[in-house]
Amino acid sequence: PLVQVIDKSDCDQYADEGYRAEDTNNNNASVTTPMEELLSINSQHCPTYGLFRNFSNVFRDYAREGLAHEMLECPSPDETVASAHTCDENIGKDHEQIKRLQRIQMENDKFDGDRYLTDLYIMDEGDMIFDTATEMVPHWSVKGEQEKLTKAMQNDGHSEVIAIASKLENLSTADESIAANTNQSDTPNQASFFTPEESHQLATIPPSSNNHHKLTPEQHRSAKLTLLELLFSYVYDHRTTDGDPTVESSWTIMILSPSLSWLENYHPPYDDIPNVLRWCIRRSLIYPYLRSYDLAIMVVQDVSTILMKGRRVVIRCLLQLRKIMEKSEVHYLFNKLYVDPLIEWVQKIEEKDIQDFGKEVNSILAGRHKVGKEECTETFLLDKQFLDMGLVGLEESMLMSSSDDDRGDDEEEEHNGDEESRSSGGFSYHDDGDD
Repeated sequence: PLVQVIDKSDCDQYADEGYRAEDTNNNNASVTTPMEELLSINSQHCPTYGLFRNFSNVFRDYAREGLAHEMLECPSPDETVASAHTCDENIGKDHEQIKRLQRIQMENDKFDGDRYLTDLYIMDEGDMIFDTATEMVPHWSVKGEQEKLTKAMQNDGHSEVIAIASKLENLSTADESIAANTNQSDTPNQASFFTPEESHQLATIPPSSNNHHKLTPEQHRSAKLTLLELLFSYVYDHRTTDGDPTVESSWTIMILSPSLSWLENYHPPYDDIPNVLRWCIRRSLIYPYLRSYDLAIMVVQDVSTILMKGRRVVIRCLLQLRKIMEKSEVHYLFNKLYVDPLIEWVQKIEEKDIQDFGKEVNSILAGRHKVGKEECTETFLLDKQFLDMGLVGLEESMLMSSSDDDRGDDEEEEHNGDEESRSSGGFSYHDDGDD
């Protein structure tokens, strides 16, 4: 269909006025900071985004200065794209559908089949970064830390024992029971779990204007799907950097997340866990350094573990993600749009909701999903064939090509052997020495 860009006049007027607002209560002009004004504007036909779609026009000025492409992948994030014949009430829905199609098409265009095949057997061939990513013990793996402690004690490494024991004291959460209806702020042992730096971060996150009591079940589910993909992005970077973020970490997290890179909005039940995970896995096979399907599945398993361990482990991951984005000159805005509201929302919902969501993810990893109230075994929903990237065909073509090359080598060796035989007249010469 024909596509047109719809610019709301009041959006342009707002941007041109330099973020100046009038106080309608006392008729006195007041000037607010660019960030406050930029994040408060909302208009009928301007695209909305953020965790609960509370923001718009955040990237308009950055786009004018040519900086938006460094912040996210979505072109013209503050322009509404819709079919030329779309009625006003359907413009928002039409825009999101077209934008999603644009995202998938761009992913398909950027997918490098040769590069994917190069990393296909990276596990067998050996790669230092891949080996480190798959062998590291992440902070959410308490069992792994306990194994380290045992090994250190056996080796009489006194200083190492002290360091790991101290770390375990901060990380140990798997066996602690938390009342399902208890908010994080009311948990008695919260202070003993979070480090002083993490506690300071939590205290300095500004509260949002979201009324969590009025959120619909669909909005809660959408927030869980956003949490799912942000955790995927964080875990991928955490593993591939061995837990030590680099200057590229904020880009990695942004590019792997459909929400951050394309301001994706989810609409349950149309959008579900398999869809979101497939989109994350697709992007992990297109953009970062390591493009391994096996690593992506390992990351999904990590995300499931984090969620099942509950609220505090989830918050720790989000705080580390927030710190990474805060240090970035171009990606810090995503904290305001997604990460901060997500941390606040996670503290408000029930512990059981998070853990049950993790169990849903884990059931998909096991190739199981629920149909109504019955549980049945189905095809693995994250299988390569469901990624719509032609991976199975690529791998089959490579295997066939490899078989043809091997057959060609065998035929060449046989041909060379025949040539040698003919050149010697079909006889073998043996030197028996002098008569």
